[in-house]
Amino acid sequence: MDQDDALIARLSADLRPVRPQRPHAGWGLLALAVLGTAALVHLGFGLKPGIVLSPDGRWVLLAELVLAALGLACALAVVAMASPSRTARPAAFWLVAAASLLPVAGLVVLAVPGFGDGAVHSEQGHWECALWGSVSSLLTAAVLVGWLRRGAPASPARAGLYTGLASGALGSAIYGLSCPITGFEHWALWHFLPVLACGLVGRLALPRLLRW
Repeated sequence: MDQDDALIARLSADLRPVRPQRPHAGWGLLALAVLGTAALVHLGFGLKPGIVLSPDGRWVLLAELVLAALGLACALAVVAMASPSRTARPAAFWLVAAASLLPVAGLVVLAVPGFGDGAVHSEQGHWECALWGSVSSLLTAAVLVGWLRRGAPASPARAGLYTGLASGALGSAIYGLSCPITGFEHWALWHFLPVLACGLVGRLALPRLLRW
């Protein structure tokens, strides 16, 4: 019995008690991160939400809705993942799969002669949207990582993936409201590919920070 007690003591020596996480607190932190990101983007670039209602803004509206839905679905899944009892694949998986088709569609449109908007090849600002959309994800990513570290995610790899996707999608959606380019190809590539890249970074880099 003494040997068993000693073994248990050694195994539990590095363990720390984890407080139960309340989802409402996570939602509140997420809302603050989104509002903070919007304020910073507005100060730096100026938000122009009216562009989604302009005659040329139909693709912008569609892309913004998809990005916002993807980001919120993944973010809410991340908030739930702080509890070790949440081990099932989030329902956001199918939304991620569907949104991943948009960059493919953008490449197809560019590849078909005369089908896409020829101006997209000459417009400037594509890489800036990818860069600043990714930068705009940092505050949300930091909040979600902090939330997960306070909890006990059962699958750090999955939590890292969804953290990257959530922050990337919300950052791209918020920065997108300052983007003057309305072409489908631009949005499908330069606003969605960074989201997938953020998800990959989260999957590779975050698990080591989330293990408990």
